[in-house]
Amino acid sequence: MDTEIELKYLVLGDDIPAVITNLLEQHQLTFVSQTKQLQNCYFDTADLCLRKADIGLRIRHSSVSASEQTIKTAGKVIGGLHQRPEYNVEIVGDTPDLRLFAANIWPLGFKVADVNQQLTPLFTTNFVRITWLVTTAEGEQIELAFDQGEVAVGQKSELISEIELELVCGERQALFSLAEKLFKVLSLRPGTASKAARGYGLVFPRAEANISSAHTLLDLSIEMPLITSFKAGFEQCLAQLQQLISQFVADPNLLVLKEISDVLALARHGLWLYKDYLDETENAAVRKQIKTALQQLSWVETAKQIRELTTKTGNYRKKIEYSKNLLAELKDEKHTIIDFNQAHDLFYGEQFNVLQLSMLQLILADIPEPQNSTSLSDLAPSWLAINLDDMKHALPDSKVLTPADYLNNHNLLRRSLLTDSWFGTLFDQHRRQELKGPWFDLHLGIDELETLQLLKNHLNDSQQELPIKLINWLDDKMENLLGALKHCQHAAQKLPPYWLS
Repeated sequence: MDTEIELKYLVLGDDIPAVITNLLEQHQLTFVSQTKQLQNCYFDTADLCLRKADIGLRIRHSSVSASEQTIKTAGKVIGGLHQRPEYNVEIVGDTPDLRLFAANIWPLGFKVADVNQQLTPLFTTNFVRITWLVTTAEGEQIELAFDQGEVAVGQKSELISEIELELVCGERQALFSLAEKLFKVLSLRPGTASKAARGYGLVFPRAEANISSAHTLLDLSIEMPLITSFKAGFEQCLAQLQQLISQFVADPNLLVLKEISDVLALARHGLWLYKDYLDETENAAVRKQIKTALQQLSWVETAKQIRELTTKTGNYRKKIEYSKNLLAELKDEKHTIIDFNQAHDLFYGEQFNVLQLSMLQLILADIPEPQNSTSLSDLAPSWLAINLDDMKHALPDSKVLTPADYLNNHNLLRRSLLTDSWFGTLFDQHRRQELKGPWFDLHLGIDELETLQLLKNHLNDSQQELPIKLINWLDDKMENLLGALKHCQHAAQKLPPYWLS
């Protein structure tokens, strides 16, 4: 048995082999290169017995070596790092025989003979693989592979253009160092789905579940050691981030970009919540990387607000049509702001890849548990209480608040809701939802207030004479919204904290 430890990246561009070879030569890395044609057929039973057991089975025919059948059993994928046990046996022909594998690789109760008789071909992956067996100055070896071809079933197919870096011998850091060199010369993004998973996706298409940051609740448990809980939550953030990027690449739209920004903010907030228990330098470096990414996506919020104002099905469009000039100005600004190509380049670019690799390394790092016996049951209530006190102080129930009061404290409210997303699952969900409900409604109300404020700023800056009924409508709308915000604020401050027993 071999356990693969490899990084996988989807790659864009031309002349990729030449770019890789030039890079290795530039860094004076010793390598041996080989090109081979690989034809693979994947098998399962009609009821997907292997898939349900998280087992992959293929027969591979190679242009340079003997044919073999391979079993890959349950492993783990974190941020593009794949770790799966792999078993290989030479075989003649195109029909798999599970009995050739050692008996101890199968799950308890797995009926090898019965499954063997029911196997049928599902899909193929056929590609040219160019490999560079790289040896570092320290003697570590990495197999760098570029695969180009397709995964296919019947008339359906999907292109393969990906890079794999597999650790042959040495420390895992060698993988990361070589990956960082590749980031500088290639357009890459982490590939979290294996070729087999993509093949199954063609055979059994299913819509990928949409992620909503508004309802994100990280799956932690109160029994987790403190550092374990951080790594579990941070890993979920990274997985969500990469799933959302995949969704955006397939279907570019503003809403997914907003979700990407929100998940980045959730990850950064986790670094802040656990800052006393993580390496200060590493923590600050990753927070800075996330901050840079958020700045590069800062236009998304304004674009979303203008979209709300101008969309034909939106709540504001009919009122704004009172002024054709204003509607035209807003549409022009939206077209100027929205830049899906810039976002696409960001997600395939060096900085964003380094960020995700930094997040992965933090998840994999050997971080000691705190020596002072601080537990998750101490940390979570402490932060939740601090955030609630901050909100009550910033938005006191006794004061008549202005639009500026709400707008200036929106980020404070966002941070409070992010803390709830990190720790909310640890407590009674009915009590949690009771308290979160009005605070979240307040957040949505301030979102709307920001949209109205954007419209008001446009009206104030306009050189055109504006219809009085548009101005009156906006004033009434903002006044009514302030009343609703006050109601939410009052309701939120009367409810008891859900983290107190």
